[in-house]
Order: sequence, then structure tokens, then C-alpha cells
Amino acid sequence: MKKLYKTIFIILFITIFACSYSFASNTSNTTEYNKGDVTMKLVEDNVCNIKFGTYGEFEKKLIKYDTNNKTVDIGLTVKNNAEPIIEKNAEVVLLIDSSRSMSVNPANIPGQDLTRKEAVLASAETLINKLLEANPDTRIGIVEFATNAEVNDEGYTEEGTDKDAKVITENLTNDKDTLLNALDKVSEDVMGPRTNVEVGLDAANSLFEHSTANTNEKFIITLTDAIPNTSRGVTMDTYSEKTTIPTKNKLIELDEQGVNLISILIEMSDDEILDSKEDPKPTYREVAERIFGTVSNPTAGSVYYISDEEVENTVTNEIYSSLISENVDLNYIVIKDYFPQDIIDNFEYAELTEATIGNVTAEVNTEDNSITWTIDKLEPGETATFSYRLTLKNTVQSDVIGVNLPTNENVEITYEENGTPGSEENDESPIIALDVLPKDTIPQTGIYTGLYIVGAVLAIGVIGSLFYTFAKRNSF
Repeated sequence: MKKLYKTIFIILFITIFACSYSFASNTSNTTEYNKGDVTMKLVEDNVCNIKFGTYGEFEKKLIKYDTNNKTVDIGLTVKNNAEPIIEKNAEVVLLIDSSRSMSVNPANIPGQDLTRKEAVLASAETLINKLLEANPDTRIGIVEFATNAEVNDEGYTEEGTDKDAKVITENLTNDKDTLLNALDKVSEDVMGPRTNVEVGLDAANSLFEHSTANTNEKFIITLTDAIPNTSRGVTMDTYSEKTTIPTKNKLIELDEQGVNLISILIEMSDDEILDSKEDPKPTYREVAERIFGTVSNPTAGSVYYISDEEVENTVTNEIYSSLISENVDLNYIVIKDYFPQDIIDNFEYAELTEATIGNVTAEVNTEDNSITWTIDKLEPGETATFSYRLTLKNTVQSDVIGVNLPTNENVEITYEENGTPGSEENDESPIIALDVLPKDTIPQTGIYTGLYIVGAVLAIGVIGSLFYTFAKRNSF
């Protein structure tokens, strides 16, 4: 009897163990895959592009993708797109309107109590200082124009003459004191009411003709708040072709001689010229455009139609930039490239090519998952490059299978441009995905689970039946 019990116990133990093994095998979770069992594909070939400062540009993009070796090569490029400085040994004449309207009309500039002429002269002084600071060899002249002081009984000159312009500086000069004194003289002068631009242009050009400097950069900058209403041999009119045509022809003539003309027209009104004999009557702005042209289609050189408030910026920044190229240095550039945790956990990082300018950290910083590229200075026209490789590790976590993986989380750039700090960022990056290679069909542990259970039940039933029969025969 004891032998029977022992046999039954052994059969039950074996059956239960087999079922338990089956259950354990069926319910276990795979947490890693071998690199050889994983495929890799490119999902999105995104490019990270960051503009920073005036001329800075950063780009990070995929440069190579290897599905066999499961590597991703990323290239980083940073540029200073500013043109290298080209020294201009320029000669500049400031042709300043000294007509009565410039001295009488207030400059419409919030917070400032200036006449239009005072605003113009202040900007001219700043321009002179900047030009001489950038290039001490720059030679400058000052000419003013309007109408002369000789008047008839009605208070007006009979016609435009060469006396309608005054050359304040005897010659072109780079002496700052001489130039500032010339501006003071212009500020004290109040010439007649008329505007003789034609004669003013001739007087300005005469300074070039007397110059012995070896330069091919000659500029005349005209600053006026009125359109021509007289010219040589022309009496005061209502801005008819008698005045507009000679002035326009003078602009074209000087342009053909190679003089760079910059015409700055201040507060050109859209009011009609009431004394005009035309029908319909033109506006002051319309007549100005007949002579000087439009901003997009100037008669000669370039033309600016601006308000009083825009005088300072136009003269001291925009015009200055056209007269001399300025170095734009990018300094203390720090590029931080952050990686997602999934990339850190499943890929190896390695430098592919060294940075051509600056230094890059050799390893990923585990505190913030980043690498840092530092460039102390990037000169105008310079380009710096660097690249790295991401290689799939020998074992891969299962939770990254079948999901999109951005290769980077974010890029942050801090920098200084000519001493002014700034920062930019962008989170675009190439995106990849991993998958598991399909296997040949083999019996799965889970298929046998049901068979083990059925077998166990049948075995127990058979054993129970035998035990019952045996017991009955032996009268248990």
C-alpha cells in the first residue's frame, strides 16, 4: 500500500513540475535583444539649422547611415557668413541742405527738441567720427547748398548760380577738428529759401577733381528736406521740368563718372504742389521720384525716403555700412548637443572627425547627456566642422524596439557678436527606428502549456480511478 502511495506522489510531482516549467517559460519577458537580431532604419532625415547673430549659421545633419553596421554619422557645421573686411580708402563729401526750411522746421523726433538741420548735423558728426575711427585714412569734405545771399527787390535771387553752393572744407581731409569746425559753420549759416541741388552736386564733385589721393571709392551723400526748385539759369518755378531735368541729368552725369551717389530725402510730403501748373497737380514725393527715382529703381546710386526720426539710424548705421565694411566677429561660441536617454542607453558615442576650429568634449557628459563644442573666435568667412558616430550596442533594450528614436534631444548655442551676447536653440534631428529580425517558425513553449494541463488532468484521473478500484477490492 505504501508503495502505491509513493508511486502516485512521484507521478503527481513530475506532472506539476512540468506544468510549472511550462507556465514559467510562457510568462517570462525578454528585456534585451542581441545586436545581430535587430534591424535599423531611417524614419526622418531632419536637419537642425540655427541662425544666430547677424551672420552666424549652425547646421547639424545626417552625413552617413549604415544599416549593416548599424551606425549613424552626424555632421555639425558652424559658419560666420560675414564678408572679410575690405578696406575702402574712401573719399566722402557730405552735401548738406542749408535752405531756410531746414533751419525753421522742427525735427519730428519724440523726446528731442531739435530743428531738422540740427538733427542732420548731429548725425553727420557721428558718421564722421565712425568713419575716421574705422579707417583714419578716410578723406571727407563738407559742402552746403540752397540759394545765395544776393536777392532782388522781392527778396529772391533772379536765377540759380554757382553761388548757390558753398564748399566749406577747402579740400578733402581726414582731420577731425577741421571737419567738426566745418559742421559748426554750416549750423550757423542760413542761406536763401530755394534748393539748388544741381549746383550743390557740382561743388561736391569739385573736391574729387582737386584730390590727389589714389582711390576709386568716391561718395556724395546729399541730405535735404526739399526737392529742387531752381538750377543754373532757372528762376524760381513750381518744380517744373526746367528744374527737374537739369538736376536729374547731373545725377546721371556723375554716376557715369563713377561717383557713388547717396540721396537722402527727408519728409517728402504727399501733399499736392498747389502752385504747379500740371493737372492733376503732383505731390512733392511724386516730383522727387521723377528726379531721384524710387528706392527700388533710383536714377543714380541709391535713394532713401525717410522721416526725421529715421535720420540718425540711416546716416550713422546704414550709410556707414555702405562706406566701409565692418568686421563681424563671433566670439565665445558654445554649442551644447543633448542626447535622449534612449540613445545613451543603446548606442555608443565616438568622435568621427576632430573639430577644425575649437574643442569638443571627448565623452558624453552623463549629468545632462550632452557634448560641448567650444569655439573662442570665428572670423568673418570662416567655417568650422565636426562629426561623430552613434553605434548600436551589442545588446539592445526591448522598450526601444518599434518606436521612433530622435538621435538628439536639443541643440543650444550661446555666443557673442562684437561683444553683444545671444543664444538660440533647435530640437530638430534625424530620427531612426529599431526592429527585431523575424525568426524561423519553431515550437513555442506556450503551445505545450495546454497539453501539459490536459495531460496532468488525465494522469490524475487515471491514478484516482486505479486507486478507487484498488481500494474497493481491498475493502478500504
